[in-house]
Amino acid sequence: MKVILEFFGPVRDRMSDSPGTLSLDPGPHTYDALISILADQLENGGVMRDPHLRFAINDELLTADRKITLADSDRIAILSPFSGG
Repeated sequence: MKVILEFFGPVRDRMSDSPGTLSLDPGPHTYDALISILADQLENGGVMRDPHLRFAINDELLTADRKITLADSDRIAILSPFSGG
């Protein structure tokens, strides 16, 4: 199954050579397992282990205690910390 990866903020610059899609097992996964999978499969993937990053699937922010089951064409957004007003 293929998922769509979207990078936002400074992490986008750091992951500019990463593919827009990635083949993954549908799961279920844990939050930590998803981070490990992304870190292992992406070039410069160690960035995924930054504790300040946030992850969302199909525009829904993930929490550390949530079970994750992915489906084909799900969008995984990786968000750098930001502030503003």
